[in-house]
Amino acid sequence: MRKLILIAICAVFVTSCKDEAKQNSNIETTPIEGLTQGPVVHKALTDEQLAKIKDIQETFNEVYPVSLDETITNFKRDQNPDNEINIWQNMANAYKPYALNNGGEEKLGARKEAFKLILMRSMMPDQEAISSSDLKILSEKEAQAILKNYTLEAKPVKVEKR
Repeated sequence: MRKLILIAICAVFVTSCKDEAKQNSNIETTPIEGLTQGPVVHKALTDEQLAKIKDIQETFNEVYPVSLDETITNFKRDQNPDNEINIWQNMANAYKPYALNNGGEEKLGARKEAFKLILMRSMMPDQEAISSSDLKILSEKEAQAILKNYTLEAKPVKVEKR
């Protein structure tokens, strides 16, 4: 699912953690233009998975407006939807407090930046996510405060070459 969103966000590149890149010479940066959606690999998801996906979609709908059906289909494309759902739930846990305290149409741009920042953080360490997000509205201090709520290890998106 994160891979699909990276395709939609302009000027964002799929990257990996610098330490991991040093350990594995097969890791490289790929321009988003080179990515395509993979096939659906799960015909159905459990009711529990669907409930979590609905919450994720509702949380991010204002900053990433994708229908619930499309969001479900995107998770069906993941090899391990439970892992990806866990990442997205953690992203939502980082996003919700910021969005709650920064509501209103006038702060939508800031919430969009917060979403992009959290998405990047899901794939790389805090400081790398901040520098890769090209923040224009959020200050570094605000970005660091948002990222304190993201508790998972960074997991670079793996892209298969075809």
